[in-house]
Amino acid sequence: MPRRSSVPPEMSDRPASLHCVTLSALTREGVLAAIAEFDELGRHAFLKKYKFSKAKSYFLEYEGQLYDSKAIVGSALGLAPADFSGGDATVSRRLMEDDLGFKVRYFPVLDWTRDEILLVCAVVEANGWKQPEGHERDWRIVELSELLQTSAFHQFEDQGPDFRNPAAVGRKAGDIATSHPDYQGATTRGGKLTAQVVREFLARPAELRAEAAQIRARLLGYEPGSVQQQPPPHTPDGNAPKVFDVPVEAHRTTSFRTTVRAAERVAIRREAEMMKRYQQWRRQAGGRVTGKVIYASERTRLRIDLFDLERSELIEAKGSAERDYIRFALGQVLDYARYIDHERRAVLLPKHPGQDMVDLLSSCQVGCIYETSEGNFERA
Repeated sequence: MPRRSSVPPEMSDRPASLHCVTLSALTREGVLAAIAEFDELGRHAFLKKYKFSKAKSYFLEYEGQLYDSKAIVGSALGLAPADFSGGDATVSRRLMEDDLGFKVRYFPVLDWTRDEILLVCAVVEANGWKQPEGHERDWRIVELSELLQTSAFHQFEDQGPDFRNPAAVGRKAGDIATSHPDYQGATTRGGKLTAQVVREFLARPAELRAEAAQIRARLLGYEPGSVQQQPPPHTPDGNAPKVFDVPVEAHRTTSFRTTVRAAERVAIRREAEMMKRYQQWRRQAGGRVTGKVIYASERTRLRIDLFDLERSELIEAKGSAERDYIRFALGQVLDYARYIDHERRAVLLPKHPGQDMVDLLSSCQVGCIYETSEGNFERA
């Protein structure tokens, strides 16, 4: 798997003239003003106002946030997308020059792997070789997006902010649907590998369904060789929230926040490592632990750290046993519990938090699981 460089690739040396204005007119103050407006409006509204598309590879990073680099420069200089004769790379190079001093993050465009395409193909095939009607809002597309945003196919550091988001997965589902030989409309440009996987699926449907199920099982952390079919989402009625399994791991954030305080970063890393150890500990005892996502609405998606399938236990993990972390975890558990059937709920911590915190959790009918030594856990 290729590693990305934090420095954008070399660009052309041609002048980046912007009609009568050049990039040399760009000032740090102008960029900071554009950043402030971006923060105030939000990404979607900012891009809509200035009529820019989302960045694909080049992002300005400032104080832990990512910004679409060309849109920021366009706003700072009062330019429309058509005014740019240079590409994103040229704009990024200007932002990094000494008089501006900004950092630019480069994320490569990552090709779809065969396994990724196969997982999407299985969903399209199960839908009668049609793209799900809700496209990026369909729960099956949202679930696949969560599943594909793991490090199994591409490293986290290579995954840009929009990597395999529901819109991208929905487009790939459309590519697959239009590649079917019975499709009557215009085909999309899904690529040779997409067409090849569709042909394989049509030739050996049972075999490729089983292969897709095995890939899904592996991503969800099930034992090798076991095929765990994804159950239908928990939906008491058509409009109710959907709940589905997702991998247990340090998942890539979908927000534009890229850095946190040092103490928070340590806690997040400790939490992710502890979650994997807990999953392994339960596996050794014959248990199965996954993550879950609650898809409450198009704008509300909640992620449950751990769900013990045998115990029907909802678990929120925290990388610190300090009071503020425990209070936050308690609120999350009570929020999630409204949406998902469960028999028990608990907070997972790196050490015993003290009897006062155990009593707080117990008063809300929430248990406390803590690590006694690396890879071993007890209940308070």
